[in-house]
Amino acid sequence: MRPSDEELEELASSVSLKLVEGDAISLEGAYAYKIPISLPCKVYILDCIEGREVASKPELVGEEFLKANYNAALKAAKLVVDLLDPDTPKLLLHILRGSPGYRLHDALRSIGVDYREIWVRPRYLIGGFRDHRERRIEVVYESYRDLQGLEHVECDLIVADTIATGTTLSASLSRVLGKLKSLGLTVKDTVVYGFMSLEGIRNSLDAMSRLGQRVFIALEDVTALAENMYDMPLYGVDETTYARRRVLRSIGGITVLEAFRGMVASYAPGMDQPGDWSERQPLLYTGENNEKGDIKGHLKRSLETLRRLRPLTRRAEWYREWMDEIFSAREKAITEAITRINT
Repeated sequence: MRPSDEELEELASSVSLKLVEGDAISLEGAYAYKIPISLPCKVYILDCIEGREVASKPELVGEEFLKANYNAALKAAKLVVDLLDPDTPKLLLHILRGSPGYRLHDALRSIGVDYREIWVRPRYLIGGFRDHRERRIEVVYESYRDLQGLEHVECDLIVADTIATGTTLSASLSRVLGKLKSLGLTVKDTVVYGFMSLEGIRNSLDAMSRLGQRVFIALEDVTALAENMYDMPLYGVDETTYARRRVLRSIGGITVLEAFRGMVASYAPGMDQPGDWSERQPLLYTGENNEKGDIKGHLKRSLETLRRLRPLTRRAEWYREWMDEIFSAREKAITEAITRINT
């Protein structure tokens, strides 16, 4: 069953999912929507088939995951080009290990955008998987070797990363902007692309306070942020809140009706949209070597979360019978993906 727009609007209201209207920009197979937001920055929601699949299907992993991200990034790259001055030199910041998986660097290169690369690897010292409440970060690797010969100029900075709390991005930006200043380089405009929460955007702005235009391009929605400060659902029950306090709390992000309409038939409520982003990738660059992504681990954790969310969703006041079909479809697809890895 595909819900009507009226039913979607009613559902969104019930789960605190904010549906907004945005100025639409056609990007050949996708739309970007500039949405109203009470922050000193510009926020666009990029809605495309590949973004919907990455966000709603945790079983999408490995090379197929990278392919989908590349096709989504091609749309994002066109928007980036439209937003930035073509005559301003471009710097592209990789936040290791996961950010290259967004494939924005490949997409920009494929449409002829020239840029210099910066590599930074931040690491959490406290807190672990699905628990970023206690957050302290150190930068364990950084490289600016591609900036040789570039000095005393104003540049634009482009970043692709997942922004849950904004802590990782803020730490990386603070480190990079300080280094650029020491090299005689200044940053004019900044564009950030990926999955991102409203809290993540808000917190990241502190590190960008002295920059010019600050643009965030969010895949499909500005996500909700769960109590563990890690999971980034479109909407649904906060599974972490229930696990800790036995409270059935519903959370929702911000999106446009067009994106919600496109995602609702395949997205299992409450699931983390980016998932364990790094581990969905077949190979990860650490700054020193390559590591294999723990694809099987991501799939198993996703399956466990899905199975915990299903009975909780049935208890929610906003539960609809068609949601059970989505949980069944996702469970079947994830189980099959695990089986393929085991054989």
